Amino acid sequence: MRVFRTVVSFLLLSASAFAADLKVRVVDPHSNPVADAQVSLFPFTESTPKAVLTTSGEGLVSVTGLSDERYRMQVLAPGFAPKNLDVALPQPSIFTVNLAVAGASEIVVVTATRTPVPEQESGASVSTLESGELQLMQPVATSDAVRFLPGAIVNTVGQRGGQSSLFVRGGDSRYNKVIIDGVPVNDPGGIFDFGTVPLAGADRLEFLRGAQSTLYGSDAMTSVVQVFTQTGSTESPELRFGADGGNFYTAHGYASFAGARDRFDYNFFGDQFNTEGSGINDDYSNSFQGANFGARLTDRASLRIRARHSNSRSGVQGEWKFNGQPLLPPDADARARQNNLLASAELTVATSAHWQHRATAFEYNHRTLNEDTVPDRGCDVTVFDFTDCFFRDLAHINRAGLNYQGDYIPRDWAQTTLGYEFEDENGFFNTAFTSTDINNNPIIAGQFTHGLRLNHALFVQQRITQGRFSAVGGV
Repeated sequence: MRVFRTVVSFLLLSASAFAADLKVRVVDPHSNPVADAQVSLFPFTESTPKAVLTTSGEGLVSVTGLSDERYRMQVLAPGFAPKNLDVALPQPSIFTVNLAVAGASEIVVVTATRTPVPEQESGASVSTLESGELQLMQPVATSDAVRFLPGAIVNTVGQRGGQSSLFVRGGDSRYNKVIIDGVPVNDPGGIFDFGTVPLAGADRLEFLRGAQSTLYGSDAMTSVVQVFTQTGSTESPELRFGADGGNFYTAHGYASFAGARDRFDYNFFGDQFNTEGSGINDDYSNSFQGANFGARLTDRASLRIRARHSNSRSGVQGEWKFNGQPLLPPDADARARQNNLLASAELTVATSAHWQHRATAFEYNHRTLNEDTVPDRGCDVTVFDFTDCFFRDLAHINRAGLNYQGDYIPRDWAQTTLGYEFEDENGFFNTAFTSTDINNNPIIAGQFTHGLRLNHALFVQQRITQGRFSAVGGV
């Protein structure tokens, strides 16, 4: 019996001695950690993956139980060029992968296939705005950034804070799917106002042109616009702040506090913009706060929680001019307000070398108020003069949902993506306006509407890549 125990112990020790661990650190050209990069490891002569993992806020992944042999490694990080290299075990304590800035055709994107993929293999037209470009542009709202992308036409009603709509390749403004941190934010019917959504704290923006209904539903008939928040990556906490200003009493301030430590990363940020505008009741203000927190639960599981809140207020002049001559003076008290809150929790688990699972729960609250309480430009409903009558229009839209996505990678040239989406949409609309009774006397009338919609969706996508040939199909 004692001899048997000795033999078993010897075999176990021998197996552990020949098993190797590999810790990989992914960094950008400035040696800063790259979070959420997909690291795939293949035996050198095989196409079946040994491991497919995602980097933490510190840019780290760990693979255990490897044999001392030669491997192929592929690293895909959104915004960078794909990286392919050979790795021979054993390696030093940490193997560092340096990513390079991508050219226009080789940049890695996510929106095209819901997984990291080089743009040239996605079979789609994708444009991106990276963190550095957004910092140089300093857009007050998303409309200020999207309007410079190919195929995009942005139309804004009035001045700062006015309704901004996106038209892509001649399509209607209701045909664009907008996603922020994994949360769909379109109004029911597809409308979205790009003029009051700040991009503070955004790491990148991806603009996918063309019909994308397979993965994103009927809202995505002409494009998908997706915004991703920055992930904290510096070991020492990093504090950034700044301010700028201009004419019309314009003032802008912003700040962020971010970092990563051990298994956790964090990013807290805020932005404040104010302007008086160029005339009566032309002021605009927007207060914005956000957070992005991540935790590496195990080497194969991670949790990420994101939140964004904005509160905007715009004056609505409603001024009419013809040939430079004022036909209708500006309204002194009409207002448009928005209050938006979104939050999401995302759990990612790699159950094997072939399967990755992602479950996301989200909540989105959207409130708008449009009102004009003082008839300062005239109102006499008895003679059908509704020029500047009292009205108040309040809308409260709530969307809660749960998404699942599974990625199956049997070979390095094939990937299957499948998923399920559920949304519970509630809408409350309350309108009050000036009208007349049966005797033609002025009264305040009103209308209340409630809508409920439960959405279920399933999708499957298959991607195959062989050399210069790539094919993507799905239902």
